[in-house]
Amino acid sequence: MKKISIIVPVYNVEKYLAQCLDSILNQTFKDFECICVNDGSTDNSLKILQEYAQKDKRFKIITQENKGLSGARNTGIRNTNTKYITFIDSDDWVTENYLEVLYNELAETNADIVRASYKFYYQKENLYKSARIRKIHKINYNTNIERLYKGYAGAFVWAKIYKTSLIKDNDIWFYEGRNAEDCPFTAMLYLYSPNIKFIDSELYFYRKHSLSITGNFEKTATDDFFNFITLTKDLQKRNFNEQEIKEFCIDIFLYKLGKLGKNISKQTSQQIYSVSLEHIKFLKEISADLKFIYRSKVKFSMFLLKVFNIFSFKIFRILKNFSKN
Repeated sequence: MKKISIIVPVYNVEKYLAQCLDSILNQTFKDFECICVNDGSTDNSLKILQEYAQKDKRFKIITQENKGLSGARNTGIRNTNTKYITFIDSDDWVTENYLEVLYNELAETNADIVRASYKFYYQKENLYKSARIRKIHKINYNTNIERLYKGYAGAFVWAKIYKTSLIKDNDIWFYEGRNAEDCPFTAMLYLYSPNIKFIDSELYFYRKHSLSITGNFEKTATDDFFNFITLTKDLQKRNFNEQEIKEFCIDIFLYKLGKLGKNISKQTSQQIYSVSLEHIKFLKEISADLKFIYRSKVKFSMFLLKVFNIFSFKIFRILKNFSKN
């Protein structure tokens, strides 16, 4: 059995796929399998995958109807039995020592997650730019709320390697049907991970281009909003219900609600309005033991939504910043 599974979700990326697969093929660490999930591609992506699978048995192809990025990644997870997993998006690529550096850190520290630094590549401008890594990622935290903040701040799943048992034993999966899927997945993993290590080496190249999923602001922002609501309820079901986590869920909900206000269509705003009313009722139920300021935030949010409807969302950003004291 191989030591590492590389999961590559593939959907209509014929322009960039070979560069991604070549970077995997040329890894200095050889003991891996590459699970390529062809997520209903209609271009030549499957043909390219078949060419690589034919010349190297470590490349395995799974073809399915289009389920989106989350569905493709979940399929990859279900079809691996290796000790470690890493995710590489099919329009990105990695350095030749990507696996070697990450694996060596795992072996030395017995970490649950190891993450590396990365560079952005701007396709149109042919420009590379180093990512600014916050200090929060370089410190190991001991409490649930500290790990939740850390996970939420570094929400992408690529440029990391994970113990497979961390994902499967805790029944952690990507929320399917929406974009912005990295955030809740990473946040939940970090909550279950007492040992997270950071390597200050740029091992991953993230391509920014016009076909990128993140290019559609309204779709990405609203999906992120709905995913966070699902995450809030998931945290409660899993008994991550400390007061600080509840306060975090209220603050981030209000922030995301306020951020959406002027950037979405009227049809989308009405959908958010309806969902938000229901979610505020849920927040009211779980906030009974919180400080007066947080109970007030929830009650005032309900009032604002009912009276001013969706178009007063910017007020919620102010609410989020109310003092905790």
